Amino acid sequence: MDSTQDASNFRNPERWNSVPVPERVAERAISNVDKQADGCWISRYSTASHGYSQVGWQDSRKRHVVLGHRAAWVSVHGQVPMGMTIDHLCKERRCVNPSHLRLLSNIENARRNQGGDFPVGACSKGHPYSELVEITRRKKSGERRKGFTCGVCLSESKTRWAKRNPEKVRLASANYYAKKKEIA
Repeated sequence: MDSTQDASNFRNPERWNSVPVPERVAERAISNVDKQADGCWISRYSTASHGYSQVGWQDSRKRHVVLGHRAAWVSVHGQVPMGMTIDHLCKERRCVNPSHLRLLSNIENARRNQGGDFPVGACSKGHPYSELVEITRRKKSGERRKGFTCGVCLSESKTRWAKRNPEKVRLASANYYAKKKEIA
């Protein structure tokens, strides 16, 4: 078994959320805070290099550490399901106010962190996922890769491009019809 499949490897999704947060730790996470005027509850616990607060405990001679906002979520909503993560609506990493937190899939959370916040189940412009279309893109290496994009946004983008490049559209259309005549 290589290191990417090893259950002790931190990149292994099987291990994410695998240690349940004890109730006593969850209660500690939301009680040791400074409440701010904007509604954020800033944790007094130390922060790691990534800026999130951390809460630790020890069970059976083994030490555990969990992010403060995850422990706060557990205190109100219960354990975080596998494959899910907690997102800050307020974008304050040290905030542990459960009303500022929401449950998202790891993939959805990563997608949101790349381009700002937008409704769950929608593209960045708000179009529903039902509008997704499959596309093929070419990598720098020339290799083709399939993916999905919003069909409405793609159509709008093509329309904007056509308005900026009318000569290219005319030439492409002329070439298309010339090839069609050759085939016929």
